[in-house]
Amino acid sequence: MRAFSLVVMLILSGSCFAQAELKVEVILNQPDAGGKLQLALCPSAETYKSEKGCVMKSVEADARTVSCTFTGVSPGTYAVSVFHDVNGNGELDKSWVGWPKEPWGFSNDAPVNTGIPPFKLAAFEVKEGKQTERIRLQ
Repeated sequence: MRAFSLVVMLILSGSCFAQAELKVEVILNQPDAGGKLQLALCPSAETYKSEKGCVMKSVEADARTVSCTFTGVSPGTYAVSVFHDVNGNGELDKSWVGWPKEPWGFSNDAPVNTGIPPFKLAAFEVKEGKQTERIRLQ
């Protein structure tokens, strides 16, 4: 009986944690190029810089606007980076000076001057429930 009570308590306590569903809509600037979108949902400035600790997703780039949904997200501050892997090699191809050769973007359509924009410019709040963020590729 104790084991049963423990299982019930664990199930009920798990349902008390707030969860969110984040839908990211990416507007492509090369919708007929094919390939995949590579997205990273990052929970902190440290993970955003390295992508270590980010939740990674890959989706087909098969429309003008492509959606990707992250489920089971804990409410908090996040940033998303995305690139259109046109040639399908799994990497953001860059020029000899380091500038991206494939379309890319960040949450809040954070502007890029040199390198990736700071976390604070790309950051947004994820709240409990469902929400949508849009990113326009450059």
